[in-house]
Amino acid sequence: MNQCIFCDILAGNAPASVVYEDDLAIVILDLFPVSDGHALIIARQHVARVNELSSGVAAHMMALAGRVMKAQGHLDRSIEAHNLLINDGKVANQHVPHVHLHVMPRRRGDSVQSLLNWSTRFLHRFNMQSRRQRLDRLAAALREQLPAE
Repeated sequence: MNQCIFCDILAGNAPASVVYEDDLAIVILDLFPVSDGHALIIARQHVARVNELSSGVAAHMMALAGRVMKAQGHLDRSIEAHNLLINDGKVANQHVPHVHLHVMPRRRGDSVQSLLNWSTRFLHRFNMQSRRQRLDRLAAALREQLPAE
């Protein structure tokens, strides 16, 4: 298997701002967010495509998405909606070939900024230590708001 950043995170060999984890998935904050609070739900099962994922894990990931959306909404009342996104395959803009679900909070009037963030998000690689500290604080706050199953 080629190097997979998500497998490295799951193994504890790469840093991540962890919101939640269990034996099926992990929820982390995206290091290059489209919007504040942009989370990733990553299957522990290493498969590249959704149709390779077990149905139980897929259902669990969607249930986690609901819990994350509630936590985000409790923490930030300006969140009015969410985008849920799975890029399934390289042609669909999947950068890491490991199934993951984006949970992106949306706020009124943020469409232009979100589009700009999406199109330039991997260009902003400066001040990573400060970014990681801010994401770690946000992950801790989301953990406190995350509803039980």
